[in-house]
Amino acid sequence: ISEDTDFGQKDFMINGGEDYDEEEVLANDDEEIDEIASALSTQALEQKLITLREQSNKHSQTLTQKLATSQSGQNLLHIGSSLSTLPPDLHALLTQLHPVLSAAESSEKQHLNNLQKLVAGGNDIRVQQRRADHASQCADLYEDLMSAELHAQRDASMRKRNVASANANDEGEYARAEELDHVASLERSACTALSLIQDLHASSEQVSALTSKLPGADSSNLPSIRTPLDNDTERAQFVMKLAPRIRRLESDTILSLTVRLESILKKIQRESQARNISDGMENDGTRSRKQKEDIMMIGHCLGGLALLGKAQEAESIFARVAIMPLIRSKVSMGRLDEGGSRGECAGLFSLLNDMSNTIASSFGPVLRLSESMFNMENSVEIDLVTAGVWVPIVTALMADAGISMAIFSPGIASILQSNYTALDNFLSGVASSLLKEENEKVSKSNELRADLDSSFSITPDTIRRAQKRIYSHPKTSEFFKKWNLPIYYQLRFGDSCSRLNNAVDKTRREGWMSQVFGGNDEDLNRLRAETGLELPLFIEILDIISSFWRPDFFLRPLSHRFLRGAVQIICRCTSFVSDGLDGKIQFGEERKPPVENGDSQKLTNGDDDILGGNVEKHVVIRRDPYCWGEIVEDVATVAWDMTIFESKLTHEYVEAAKQAIIGLACPEEEEIEILVKEVITDAVIRINPLVRKAWNEVIVRLLIAKCCGPLAAVKGVAATYRMTNRPPPTQSSPFVPTILRPLREFNDAFRRKIPPTVGVQWKISVVNTVAQRYALAVEELIATVQRTEVALQNRRARRTVAGGMSDGEKVKRQLFLDYKEFSKNVQQVGVDPNVVEGILQLQTLTKDAEDQ
Repeated sequence: ISEDTDFGQKDFMINGGEDYDEEEVLANDDEEIDEIASALSTQALEQKLITLREQSNKHSQTLTQKLATSQSGQNLLHIGSSLSTLPPDLHALLTQLHPVLSAAESSEKQHLNNLQKLVAGGNDIRVQQRRADHASQCADLYEDLMSAELHAQRDASMRKRNVASANANDEGEYARAEELDHVASLERSACTALSLIQDLHASSEQVSALTSKLPGADSSNLPSIRTPLDNDTERAQFVMKLAPRIRRLESDTILSLTVRLESILKKIQRESQARNISDGMENDGTRSRKQKEDIMMIGHCLGGLALLGKAQEAESIFARVAIMPLIRSKVSMGRLDEGGSRGECAGLFSLLNDMSNTIASSFGPVLRLSESMFNMENSVEIDLVTAGVWVPIVTALMADAGISMAIFSPGIASILQSNYTALDNFLSGVASSLLKEENEKVSKSNELRADLDSSFSITPDTIRRAQKRIYSHPKTSEFFKKWNLPIYYQLRFGDSCSRLNNAVDKTRREGWMSQVFGGNDEDLNRLRAETGLELPLFIEILDIISSFWRPDFFLRPLSHRFLRGAVQIICRCTSFVSDGLDGKIQFGEERKPPVENGDSQKLTNGDDDILGGNVEKHVVIRRDPYCWGEIVEDVATVAWDMTIFESKLTHEYVEAAKQAIIGLACPEEEEIEILVKEVITDAVIRINPLVRKAWNEVIVRLLIAKCCGPLAAVKGVAATYRMTNRPPPTQSSPFVPTILRPLREFNDAFRRKIPPTVGVQWKISVVNTVAQRYALAVEELIATVQRTEVALQNRRARRTVAGGMSDGEKVKRQLFLDYKEFSKNVQQVGVDPNVVEGILQLQTLTKDAEDQ
């Protein structure tokens, strides 16, 4: 076993070991085999041979697996089939191949050296070509730099010359053509400065990237002329050496453009003021040509500043030089209160309109030029309309403590509403008013002006985008936050609730026809004619909620609050009517003793006068408490006004609220109309059931009570003919026409005030109930008469001499005639007797007397 183990270890070293001598191992193995062969028998040798073969196969499998799992081993496996063809003497083969391999290696080295020389020569040519290109670029760059520096220096000298000449001449201007060319050259200098700055940034990044890159080349690939050249910082270093001059050029160009922009804006302002004073003394053609040149120069200045990223400086210059002097000259407390008393801000609207017109007249072309140059779809570089005009105006109004208090916190609801409306209208139309083109006739004198305006591409979309930028500016949000609109709504709604409370209280004291309308008689009559309402309370309520949407009352940000307030007032009105119908609210007041001016209240000197005047006794009369729901006329009138009130709310009122909310044009018009209609419909949903209840329950109950009063006379029909010897009746009883008289009179009075949703069912209910009670009374009377006749059957005086009819028959005849008259009265009130169950009962009860 130990020998097998040693042999296995040696075999393993042969197959898997790394450092060993093959010949030495073979010699040792031979010696061991000889020793083993001499020591073992033939059978043992055969067994040993089998074991060695198994181990050999096992190690071969292991070796094959290891060769299959490595790249080099796979290559050996591929050539394994050709190993059998190799000559037995590998040493001889290697000896013969050595010269061939040495020659191939030397040839390869020679070709590699030649290739390296060619690639190095090509790279040198490429480097020189690149240097030549860089040199040309640097020359152009340096030439542009010198040209731009020259323009900046020229502008500085021109400014000095202009200041020197201004001491002798107020204008101090050089030739306009030269000035226009010079301003255009400043814009080109700005473009050059921008290009140089971009090159400087790129060069700085290039040097930084080169210094941070780790050295080391990939030597595994052959040299190639297509290999990119190493980065060269020669041009970058040249540009970086010019960095101070480039930065100075940038600052000098910005200074030149800003100073030039200020001077041109001041000149336009002076010319505008002089034009207003001279009233058009200057030739229109000359003025238009000068204006066109000024606008062109401003365009060059704005373009140069935009290129250098100084848009805010341009906006600030325009606001400071062009707009702020105008604002300071116009905005004051005196101008704000012009046309009214102190604190009313009566002149705010005219002040804003004046500023808008003045800015549009003086700087309208400048604003249109800016919008046409920089107004992009999603962004804008220079926004003179927002940052140059709107922001200075709103800042001036909010910065001054007195003006801000007078405008934003006046303490009076009407003044606050007027101020908000004026500023909101100004804000919503500021872009349109500043950018709109003047409508002038094109003549020979203003052809240049027309050409100038036509070059500005101001479209409705341009104005819309400008207005959108104004609304999205942070200053606009701050402006809206200055208004304390919830307080305004509380003040307005409180006044409306006070009007409603006063109207309701006076109506409860004096009745439905009390004059509770807050306006004059003329307005009251006009509203009655327009709306069809009769009761002053409903006219007052409709006027209260309609005032929410009037221009002198409504504020669009409070639309939801005013709509909610209207719903609250409508619901309160409905509850007031409902409680009155149910008897929970009583009208009138408790009667008090008459208040008389007696002798004890007189200040007399022995005479019957007070301070020399005669005094007459007067009595304060108050109406006793009553429930208006027990007065049929009041119930019908209120129900009719409630019907009209509901119709007005769901139609005219919804339209008025919608028009006030959407304003001039709103893409959500249909959605707003649906929303307002749903809210108002939910608010008036109780009115129609209340009206039906008033007619089908309350009015029916009251009319039944009135109509059933005369039915007490039915019992007197028997007493009329009992033992009176009267002739048989020929006409109806006098009380029959009075049964339905209350219904007939009410129907005639309120025929035109019956709501369409009620119909005639209420009359049928009244007639049917009255007829049933009439039939019940007739039935009881007939039963009494029959009992009386049975008691008198054995008496001789059972029949009277007149007509041979008994008293009972006379009574039945009279009841039949009364039935016919009652049926006729039912037809007169518009009800078919055939559909009334009580009349059918009367017909059955009096049928026996029909043939008598």
